[in-house]
Amino acid sequence: MRIVKSTKIIWYLLLCICLEISLQNCNMFTTSKEKSSSNLYALLYLSSLSTDSAACLYVKNSVAASTTGTATVTCDTSFAYMASTGIATHTMMNGITATNLQVPIPQAFTGTNAWKIPLNPAIASTSTTPLTGPIGMAINGVLLYNPCKQAGCTAASGDTKAEGELDICNGHSGRSDDYHYHAAPTCMMAGQATSYWNTHPVGWILDGFALYGYNDASGTVATRDSECGGNTSTVSNGPSGYSYHLTDTFPYILSCLRGTPSADFAGQAAKFTNIRNDPVTPFNVTNMTLTTDSGYSVLTFTSANIFNTRVDNTTFSISNPAGVNTIKYKQLTGTDLTTALAITANVGKTSCWQFLFPNAASSTNMTFCR
Repeated sequence: MRIVKSTKIIWYLLLCICLEISLQNCNMFTTSKEKSSSNLYALLYLSSLSTDSAACLYVKNSVAASTTGTATVTCDTSFAYMASTGIATHTMMNGITATNLQVPIPQAFTGTNAWKIPLNPAIASTSTTPLTGPIGMAINGVLLYNPCKQAGCTAASGDTKAEGELDICNGHSGRSDDYHYHAAPTCMMAGQATSYWNTHPVGWILDGFALYGYNDASGTVATRDSECGGNTSTVSNGPSGYSYHLTDTFPYILSCLRGTPSADFAGQAAKFTNIRNDPVTPFNVTNMTLTTDSGYSVLTFTSANIFNTRVDNTTFSISNPAGVNTIKYKQLTGTDLTTALAITANVGKTSCWQFLFPNAASSTNMTFCR
């Protein structure tokens, strides 16, 4: 009798898989009791077909917790490749008080340009200190940076958060108009209970170790060593050996990478393409918000003084009045994109954005491509 039942189950599995029939409808050879048993076998069998390692599944499963953006993950035996457009669905840019007027546009962190996270991390004999640029990726696909402005910083100078350059979510846009976090991604983390991040990664560092919330698994404030800002305590849902933990004091995420980083750490510049030069010499503003209107993203802010911008990628020559100012921009599509790409300067490029500067004295419509 057991042989007959096992034979039925095997045939049932083969037919379901080959004919791609749902388990609910694939019951031609089973009674209701046999169906319940065979469904369990089917799930176990299908799970066994997965080629994902446990290390890969740590990364894949972590991104499923995001409610504010999407990263996709593929793996080989050495790396998890985290791909995204780098854009969060939570509010961005709100509350910034010191700015260079860069704005968030989608990035091409896909295909061969995805970010490599080592699947077999180990503590290195020598740690690696980041000076500038990405140190990892949050689970919503937004990059993580160290706290510094260009060329490094200390707690007393160059700290982006202390100098008012970050929004209410601890992010802002950089020189490639790329949105990223320099401290705890609080708006992303609000999508789950606070305790969730005690045992689930907030993001992944380029050395393969996971970044967790403020607390350890017991709910107490996590120990942060004096070297890189992590500890060797046992963790859940991530690799053993080391883990990073957030703090609200400098350096917020980490001060160095305790493991050996992937080649993306040294080669990160190749993943970015600037569409325009810095639009303005950094200055102070108030009431900054990013909204949408009639297909445009609209950056609104108040300046106490007249300021100059360069909207043509050359000199700072365009005068802007004091008071409320706006910058409007949108990605071009269809015939508008075709027309922009036909310009000689844009040959070989694939994506373009139109920028409007309603308050500027001149040159109020510019297109930038990459």
